[in-house]
Amino acid sequence: MQRINRIQALILLACLLLSLNGCAGPEDATSPTAPDLGGLICMEYSRYTGTFPEDGSGRQVSNAAAMLVRNSSSEYLDYATVECDVGGQIGTFYITGLPPGGTVWVLEQSGMSINAGDSFAAIRCQEYYFRPDAVMRTDQLSVKADGNSLTVTNVSDKTLENVCVYYKTVHSDDNYFGGITYMLVFGNLEPGASAQKQSAHFGANSKIVRYSFQEA
Repeated sequence: MQRINRIQALILLACLLLSLNGCAGPEDATSPTAPDLGGLICMEYSRYTGTFPEDGSGRQVSNAAAMLVRNSSSEYLDYATVECDVGGQIGTFYITGLPPGGTVWVLEQSGMSINAGDSFAAIRCQEYYFRPDAVMRTDQLSVKADGNSLTVTNVSDKTLENVCVYYKTVHSDDNYFGGITYMLVFGNLEPGASAQKQSAHFGANSKIVRYSFQEA
């Protein structure tokens, strides 16, 4: 990622305050101090060339607009939609599945490119939702990874229905990479039962961020 102009912008929407401080990307990060506003903090503005994560296609993009966003709240961020001025055009950034304290590189959803010196500023936060009941850890499921396969076992004494595992990709700088969150569906599991799923998006750089299920 390459450095672009330093800018500052604040978005205030209801109880959510999103602070955006422009600076370098992960290959040249300066990470200026940003106030803790109890919601989302965008630590850096940047541009990115490489594999595009946001639509799951893995296509190549060049100089795509990117933001490093931190969830400084105490709750799991289910989703947020932020609109930005990207070189005089409206760019949309979707952020999903971000645990409290988590930081993610999110790219403009269409891969919109930006050049050095172009404007890059947040305009509005269209919508957001924090999930207070998110299950980020559980002792009712055992999970084992093997390559791009994930095996989930119900280690509780109750049948668990609609078992799902949500995961994100982790960047080489230890931040999450991509606003996208992937989901694997395992269905209903009786006590002691296991199910295995494969995904081309799951691998050594994946991290589980949430579980969902209901007790029968």
